[in-house]
Amino acid sequence: MVLMIYTFLFLMTAFGIYSIITGQLELVSSKTEKVANAYHNRYKKLQNTDRFLERLAVKLSVYIRIDSYKRKKLEADLKGLDINESPEIYKAKTLIKPAVMLLGVIPCLLIVPILSIGFIAAAIIIYFKNDMEIRERLRKKKEDIEFELPRFTCTLKQELVSSRDVLTILENYKKNAGDAMKKELEKTVADMRSGNYEAALLRFESRISIPALSDIMRGLIGVLRGDNNVTYFEMLSHDLDMLEVQRLENIAMKQPGKIKKYLFMLFISLIFMYCVMMAVYTISMV
Repeated sequence: MVLMIYTFLFLMTAFGIYSIITGQLELVSSKTEKVANAYHNRYKKLQNTDRFLERLAVKLSVYIRIDSYKRKKLEADLKGLDINESPEIYKAKTLIKPAVMLLGVIPCLLIVPILSIGFIAAAIIIYFKNDMEIRERLRKKKEDIEFELPRFTCTLKQELVSSRDVLTILENYKKNAGDAMKKELEKTVADMRSGNYEAALLRFESRISIPALSDIMRGLIGVLRGDNNVTYFEMLSHDLDMLEVQRLENIAMKQPGKIKKYLFMLFISLIFMYCVMMAVYTISMV
């Protein structure tokens, strides 16, 4: 019994000394080291896969031909999302993943041919999903910025009463802006600092292509030219507030429709369960 107590005290003392030494010397524990190694190995595998796909996409992009209009549009979309890739490489990447999925058809044809239909369907779904991804991301970005425009216009209306410095106003608003709006304002502010103010605002307008934003940029350009556009922004703020109310009403009107869809699915499930129970009861009676 005494030996067990001495052993326990020795182990606790050794553990305490080890903890003090690792704390003072800022050493990493074995558990933390294992977690870090596992994360590093996983990241390394993902990095190697990404590099392989990147090289494959670069080689495949040489054989991809895109119409000049579609290429310019896709190039503008990629630039708007801060994707530093050429349209050909982006298209190549959208083709590689479905092609890899189609490779699964070969063993399926040799073992279970019916499963090849699943791989083909999955490849088609992945292709269209990748093809629509950039449009969906642009739509979400424009939607986020459009929802923020009423607040942005209201801030401009209030700031222009006491200041005419457009650059300072944009810098101050950038601190409290949403993610999408903040990134665009950072580009615009940097563009204004390095070049012409009006040209920077026009480039901001062309990147987003929202009618309400075009009206805001037109008012700011007028301010840069010396116009007193406080009344203009008051009217614009009122109009955007009305549009915001209509948008919220439309969103609220769509909610009952979504609920009806789930109620209908629940009703169908109940009918199916009733039919199954009746079928089981009929079979048991026979």
